[in-house]
Amino acid sequence: MTSMQHSGLTVDITVAQRKVNVAFSVPHGEVLALVGPNGSGKTTTLMALAGWLMPDVGKAKLDGTVLFDCPDPTRKPHKWLPAHQRGIGYLSQDHHLFPHLSAVDNIMYGMDRADITGRRARRAKAEEWLDRIGLAGYGKRKPHQLSGGQAQRVAIARVLASGPRLVLLDEPLAALDVKAAPAIRNLLTEVLRDLTVILVTHHQDDIVALADEVYHIIPQR
Repeated sequence: MTSMQHSGLTVDITVAQRKVNVAFSVPHGEVLALVGPNGSGKTTTLMALAGWLMPDVGKAKLDGTVLFDCPDPTRKPHKWLPAHQRGIGYLSQDHHLFPHLSAVDNIMYGMDRADITGRRARRAKAEEWLDRIGLAGYGKRKPHQLSGGQAQRVAIARVLASGPRLVLLDEPLAALDVKAAPAIRNLLTEVLRDLTVILVTHHQDDIVALADEVYHIIPQR
C-alpha cells in the first residue's frame, strides 16, 4: 500500500437480482484481476463502478472520493457521483471508436477531463499517444482503415488520454486474434504502470502479465 492516505479503491456492493456480492480493495497504482465464471458478477461490478448501474446496497471510494453510498435499497443513495465525474476509463473487447472520426480525433475526444484545452494542445497530446502506442503516422485513418489490433491500440490511447484515476478493463483482448493479443498485452503492461486498474479476463496470460492481485468471485446461489 502506498503511503498516500486514502489512496486506491475500496468496493463493497450487493446486486440482489444478479446474485452479486463482492468486497475488495485495490491499492493505488496496482492491477486487480477479477476472475470467476460467466454470470458471477464481474461485468456487473465494473458497471456499478463506472456509474452505469446502481447496486441495491454498497459503497465505493476512490482516492478518498465517495463514488456512491447506497445503504438502503428502499431509499435514494446517500451519495451518487455521476459517471462523467468519476474519472474512470472503461475499455472493453469492442473498441467502440467513433467510425466517422480519425484515429487522432478519437484520442482527442474526452480530453476535457484531463484539463487539456485548445485543439492544438489536444492534437499534440494525441500525436504523442499515437507514437506511444506504435501508430505514429496513422492519425488520419478512420477505424475501418485499421486492423483489430490497431483499433484497440487507439481505444487504449483514448481511454488513457482522458487522465483517468481508475481504469476498468473488461476482456480487452478477447476480440483479438492470437497474433495481435501478445503485442496489446505488452502495450498494456507499459501504459498502465502506476495506474489503479481492475481487469476482467478469462485468460491466464493476461493475469500473469498484468495483475498484481487476483480476486475470485464465487457465484451466489
